[in-house]
Amino acid sequence: MIIHQPELLEREGYIILHARIELNQHPANFPEYLWYRVPEQFSQHISLQSDPFLIPGLMAGMQFKEDIEVRGTVSPRLAYHLEEYQHLLNFRLPTDLNIVDVKYAHLKSLQTTPAAVGAAFSGGVDSFFTLWKHLPGNQPIPDYRISHTLFLHGYDILNKDRSDYQTIYSRFQKTLKQIHIELVSMETNMFNIIAPRLRMNLFYGPVLVGSAHVFGNLFQRFFIPSSNDYRQLKTWASTSDPSADPLLSTETLEIIHHGAATRRMEKVEAISDWEPAQSNLRVCLPGDLDGHVINCSRCEKCVRTMIPIYALGKMEKFTTFRKPLKSDREILWWARKFDPSKYFVKESSGGFIQETFEFVRKHKPALIPWLRVAILLGTLRFWILKLIPNPVKMWLQRFGYYINPLKQDNAYDDLAIIQFIRSSKTNHL
Repeated sequence: MIIHQPELLEREGYIILHARIELNQHPANFPEYLWYRVPEQFSQHISLQSDPFLIPGLMAGMQFKEDIEVRGTVSPRLAYHLEEYQHLLNFRLPTDLNIVDVKYAHLKSLQTTPAAVGAAFSGGVDSFFTLWKHLPGNQPIPDYRISHTLFLHGYDILNKDRSDYQTIYSRFQKTLKQIHIELVSMETNMFNIIAPRLRMNLFYGPVLVGSAHVFGNLFQRFFIPSSNDYRQLKTWASTSDPSADPLLSTETLEIIHHGAATRRMEKVEAISDWEPAQSNLRVCLPGDLDGHVINCSRCEKCVRTMIPIYALGKMEKFTTFRKPLKSDREILWWARKFDPSKYFVKESSGGFIQETFEFVRKHKPALIPWLRVAILLGTLRFWILKLIPNPVKMWLQRFGYYINPLKQDNAYDDLAIIQFIRSSKTNHL
């Protein structure tokens, strides 16, 4: 696999940082060019190092068992630690990732002294908690106070959903500006490396880190909010955790994985009285986004997030849920999307179900019977649906069922940008 020298293009008020990627194999729906698109006012902060492409691109090389040749410039510190990083990921995910050889054309650290502190931000529980913990009132060390957050388009909001992304971005930008945090927008097709070949919830980490490295002239430190706590990490392998992410640092940019010491319920409780979280918490994205209510309230993730909020008696303060929980029995909505195969994997190390019961027992014990019924009904529903034959599921797809939009061709790309990059090469020749 070859990762070519990154290049810059300007288009309609945006800067596109891109690099061509060549594989010996030709997997379906794999991008010819990897790219990041940012507003032109951030052009002076963009790095032309190959680090932003190598970090997520490494996942492709390891998956397809192809050695990598990097023709651009790479940080010596990053290159040194990538060997250990590969061994770590191969140990944890041996069926998905294999150790490969990486050859570098140029090893040189970025000649800059960035000063900003950034964090990945989606508006969810983890990112709001990380932001809250690093505000001046909560973080006594100035060098670790967050000044910028990075909101990606092309991750949990698909590239084609440009209007939804812009609506939410404008909302977040206004809120964060009030607490002196600058929200930076970025669109990318990097997740095309992962989907649909690898499990997104395990392999998203390198893309978040790579996105931070795009702004090598801006960030001296960047936080990746933790999706799992230390108890879950005992049995839950991922490419993003407190031991893996720091290995992707360079001489000028320190990567920090934050929040694994705090359980999700504790995070919800910590931000439950913070107005920015109350009025902006984003758990999912309903199909008919109206600009105000940004959570459907009935998907699995919505319900399990509302449970601790409801148990704390603060449901009415969170205004982003379309149908907030109003009674104990509405906890049964959890059964509608409950997936025991997902939750019980982590339970041996104190997973979400155990954590939920412990939290509810402490704050609203009357909910316990309803939780038990929801889990029972959800488990029965899950296994009944598993019995539906595949031909029947394929037939139901014509009615909109059993369709995963994340696995459709070019779900994580913008073909107009790809065509623009191709045309710029043709015009250059």
